[in-house]
Amino acid sequence: MIDDIESLMRHWGEQQARLGHEASLGSQMGAIMDWKGSAPRGTPGTRPLLGGGTGMDYAAAEIDAAIAELERRDERGQKLALLARLRYRHSVPVREQMREIGLAEGADRTYRNWVQALHQQVMVILMARMGTVRGYTVRRGTLPQSCVKVASMSRRSE
Repeated sequence: MIDDIESLMRHWGEQQARLGHEASLGSQMGAIMDWKGSAPRGTPGTRPLLGGGTGMDYAAAEIDAAIAELERRDERGQKLALLARLRYRHSVPVREQMREIGLAEGADRTYRNWVQALHQQVMVILMARMGTVRGYTVRRGTLPQSCVKVASMSRRSE
């Protein structure tokens, strides 16, 4: 079991249970209809949205995308995605998880191997989504400003 992936998967399960894929914000027309005119305003200025109907956070959405990609792969990927949903979203007991994915009842070590495989696959998918391949970051765009300044300064001194 990979501890970092385990904590991300648990966070994903909590977000799924609490929010799911739902994301909604109140409409201006709905507020006008509710208040029969302009809604009363509190303190002037903008306010950050603190999970008020905005759906899952970034980390949970990335895990959700990784599980969806895993599910689209092959039969084993579908079983691993099912294991993720049973283990983290629904908190199903281990015996039932094993039965659902087709493992024998006493195969505890095999179940742990499946969880390890799930964590490894999710980690690989997340790394690919981030653009990290073989430990090297894939650069998109131009160099950071500090690197450009250093390069231009070294050319001037030549």
